[in-house]
Amino acid sequence: MNDIFSIERLWWLLRADLTSGYRSVLTVSATLAGVILIASLLSIDRAGAAQGFFVSWYGAMLYIWGVIASSRAFAELHDKTRNEAYLLIPASTIEKTLARLLAVTVGLTVYLLIFTTAVSLLIEGLYRLFAGASVGIFNPLVPEILPLITGYLFVQSFFFLGAAWFRRRHFIKTTLVITLTGIVLVLFTLLALRVVFAPEGIADLGDLMARAVGSYQGLFRSFETVRTIFAILLPVACWSIAWLRVRETQVSDGV
Repeated sequence: MNDIFSIERLWWLLRADLTSGYRSVLTVSATLAGVILIASLLSIDRAGAAQGFFVSWYGAMLYIWGVIASSRAFAELHDKTRNEAYLLIPASTIEKTLARLLAVTVGLTVYLLIFTTAVSLLIEGLYRLFAGASVGIFNPLVPEILPLITGYLFVQSFFFLGAAWFRRRHFIKTTLVITLTGIVLVLFTLLALRVVFAPEGIADLGDLMARAVGSYQGLFRSFETVRTIFAILLPVACWSIAWLRVRETQVSDGV
C-alpha cells in the first residue's frame, strides 16, 4: 500500500471526523433552521421572493460557518492533550491535511446546499399550510451560487493556513494578519498613484483613481487575467503551506 496517499485511509479519516463531529453539525443546523424560519416570516412577503432570501442565507452560512470551521481545522494539532493521539493516527500528513480541507470546502459547501434546500422546502410547506400561498424554494443551480462558492474558497484558504500555522486564537490572529496586509497594500497603492500623478497636480483620491483607470485601461484589462490566475494559485499555496506546517509539526514531535 502507498505510504504517502491512500484513498482508503483518506476515507477512514473523513469517516472518523464525521463520526466525532456530527452532533455539533446537527446542533448548529437545527439552530440555523429555526433562525431562518423566523427570518423568513419577517422577510418573505410575496410569492416568488424566497430565492434571493435563501441565496443570501446560503452565502452568510457558508462564509461564517466555513471560516470558523476552517480556522479550527487543526485544533488537535495544537492541543497538548490531544496532539499526540492525532499525530499517531496511521495516516500520512497529506491525508490528514486533505481530509480536513475536503471537510471545510467540498463537504460544507455541498452540505449547506442540501440543508438550505431542505429548509426552503419546510418553509414552503408551512406557508402553503398556514397562508395558502407559495413563496418558492431554493434553487442551488442559479448563477449567483458559483461566485459565492469560489469567493469562499479564496477566503477560506487563509483561515485554513492560520489553523495550521498559529497555536492559539487562530481566527483572531488570521483576521489580524489579513487586515494588516490589506492596509499595507492599500497604502502602497495610494503612494504609487500619488507618485505617478502628483506632477499633474491631482490631489483628490477619487481623481487619482479615475485618472489611473483611464490612463491604464489596457493594463487593467491584462491585470484581470493575472488576478484570475492569482485567485487560483493563492488558495493552492495556502493549502500547500498548511500541509507543510502539519508535516513539520509531525516531524518535530518525532512521529
